[in-house]
Amino acid sequence: MRLTVLCLTLFWTLLLHAENVQVKFILGEVRYKESAQVESWLPLSMSTSLQEKNVLRTGSKSLCELQLTDGSYTKLLENSMLELRNTNQPQERGLEIFAALGTFYFKVKSILSHSFTVSSPVAVAAIRGTEFILIHQGNRTEVLVKSGELDFSDPDKRNLIRVRSGQKSSLVMGQIPSDPVPMGENELKAFDKLQEPSDRPTPERTVEPDNSLQIGETGQPQTTDPRLDVPVTDRPADMGSSDRPAFRAGIAIGAVTIDNQIYNHIGFRPEFSLGKLGVALDLSFYIDKDGNIRKDNWDSFRDIFEKIYYVRWGLPGDPLYIKVGAIDNYRLGFGLLMNHYSNTIEYPNVIRTGMELGIQTPKFGIQGMLNNFSEFTDGGGLSAGRITYPVWGNLQVGASMVFDRNQYKSLKDRDGDGVPDYLDAFPDDKRYAVDSDGDGIPDEIDYDRDGNGFTDNKEYLIATGLDTNLLNDQAYLADPEQWKRDNLAPEPFNVNRAKNKSQIGFALDISYPLLTYEYLKLITYAQWAKYPYSGGWGITAPGFLAKFAFINLYAEYRIFGARFLPEYFNTTYELERAVFVIPAAGDSSRFIEPRTKRETLSKINEDLKGYMVGADFNLFDFMIFGAEYQNMTRSALKIRTLRGSLDLNPRFIPKINKAGAYYYQNNAREIFKKSEGTVLGYRLGYEISPGATLLFDFRQIYRDLNGDGKISGRDETTRITSIQTVIRF
Repeated sequence: MRLTVLCLTLFWTLLLHAENVQVKFILGEVRYKESAQVESWLPLSMSTSLQEKNVLRTGSKSLCELQLTDGSYTKLLENSMLELRNTNQPQERGLEIFAALGTFYFKVKSILSHSFTVSSPVAVAAIRGTEFILIHQGNRTEVLVKSGELDFSDPDKRNLIRVRSGQKSSLVMGQIPSDPVPMGENELKAFDKLQEPSDRPTPERTVEPDNSLQIGETGQPQTTDPRLDVPVTDRPADMGSSDRPAFRAGIAIGAVTIDNQIYNHIGFRPEFSLGKLGVALDLSFYIDKDGNIRKDNWDSFRDIFEKIYYVRWGLPGDPLYIKVGAIDNYRLGFGLLMNHYSNTIEYPNVIRTGMELGIQTPKFGIQGMLNNFSEFTDGGGLSAGRITYPVWGNLQVGASMVFDRNQYKSLKDRDGDGVPDYLDAFPDDKRYAVDSDGDGIPDEIDYDRDGNGFTDNKEYLIATGLDTNLLNDQAYLADPEQWKRDNLAPEPFNVNRAKNKSQIGFALDISYPLLTYEYLKLITYAQWAKYPYSGGWGITAPGFLAKFAFINLYAEYRIFGARFLPEYFNTTYELERAVFVIPAAGDSSRFIEPRTKRETLSKINEDLKGYMVGADFNLFDFMIFGAEYQNMTRSALKIRTLRGSLDLNPRFIPKINKAGAYYYQNNAREIFKKSEGTVLGYRLGYEISPGATLLFDFRQIYRDLNGDGKISGRDETTRITSIQTVIRF
């Protein structure tokens, strides 16, 4: 008991003594989020304890005033956004503030023991005890100094000037700072309105958070997580990381299609956070036209996992990061094995609850992922892991592995008998699976299994204690074994007893940063991967990843051996893990059976060469765009991949607060031709009132159920449409 009390005391002591930035004044609409890698914005209050990595923004006719950890003050004027870069331990690391957009006022205390830097996307200002204003719009940054002085330069600090009291200067991206000139009278008067904070009343107004979009940790454009209609990049951080407990909840009411049937949807979504710990649940009920609740999500112990929206500790990049919930856009290393993987591709038809793990130390890093806890308890499961280590200076090596225990587990099996629903004559009764004559009576308890009107089931007669003289099917009596081969359906395919059901892949990579400036970074890398079961291998050399301001660019030259597919574990992997095929001519099987993605590698019977290029950018949270194209060829064989997404935060359109569309097609022979690796969709949010949004979400995926190699018919096209009202409180 004493040990427990001591641990709790130590925990709260660490929380209360963290170096935090204090909120001193709020006017109008002011919001914040935990870091630049997080999407959802929360309303800022006077009690919010801000920390390093937090991002703030102000709306129209709004103002926010902060006291930094060294006692300095800053104000965010309307329509501005700021990031707290280095605020903890200023004596050791120095303070750094990133002014992303807008107008900012600074009143810096006399700096004796540390440095103070304010940067923008195009400029850096090193402060020396100064009162000044910084304005950044588009590709231009301007500083106006009232007292003291500062060093003003481009991000590389190659062109530096000193701006003294009463002067101003500006810098346009790619140019040098302008010579300092005296400020005008109106500019000097502007400082009088931005006086040091006092004990005036705080007309604080709380506003509901929205879900503005943001680039994810991997630098790839993100799609919307269908489970809670929020951007997918690191869902756990929605609640922020204030030291004080926080709780909020949402209700979604609307309609959704599941298995091509329309259901009324009611969802309750509570979320709770305390420090690095965050918990959220997804308690959704789907009601059919007869008023019955869909039981598939509530009829087994494993369904408990599906109710976890997320449980997380920390954020990606922290010393310890754990998240249990949906997985979206997951990338392992440089992506040759696993890239853009998602376990929500079939939601709400199929709900998967997985886990992400990250451990980061000065010596090494560990990354891990599990796709679905329910599958791991049922003989399947996809897992991935990676370890990185700096071998010399900034030269880093990494090793990755991905293992799918049973690829057939992606096939729907409602009764859990191991027979996929598409092959199961009784998909809701695990005792039976075969009905040879299609009369609705399982073969095991059917007196007449071939439907010709004569009794032919000796086994059932014996089991029920009836006289076997009742057998009167002459063909059966003449040769029972031959009769069974000619008239009865064979034993159905069982995923638990299947051969060649697993898949494993290994990868090695090496990388080195060529440029590491603040707003210009260039990394070169090479990677190698292999699938031991097929013997296929792939090499990327060279590869380049560049970041210029807010734009990410990447390109790779690729060489693949036979029986190899890049990004094998990708966005649509859960659709492609196992598919149904019609037996080829000469095959002894007469019936459709599933085949794994691993078996399709045999169709790639020659080496391939080609390239992959891509780009994405986030323009001030207003527009997020990403595109990627791969082209691998050799004689007549071609493998192509196309991904594209566009998300808008259209504040200039009244009532529209979200709009986006996306198209993914992975490893296809023909682009824009329907295939199981194709996903397309769009979403639109209409603001009904503050805190309430009418959300339209459409997604279309494909399944080749009859195995003929074509997507045709209503059953092979799955359209998931959701129209619902989302209320946050």
